[in-house]
Amino acid sequence: MNNYEQRLTHHSHFQYHMKHAIPVQVYEQNCHLDVGLITALDAHFVEVEGTLYNRSSYTFISRPGY
Repeated sequence: MNNYEQRLTHHSHFQYHMKHAIPVQVYEQNCHLDVGLITALDAHFVEVEGTLYNRSSYTFISRPGY
């Protein structure tokens, strides 16, 4: 994970990425787990192409053009 990559931290960040089909990368303790489009979300979870991730347990990074 590089310093220049944008972390998604606010609900509006997740909504924007889902609305505009901007890919995100999912990390657990700096270990890359997944990359894809957000297909659903709520206050506690993010679904990335069928896989649910707890927002407090994982880090989400914006990857436009991935």
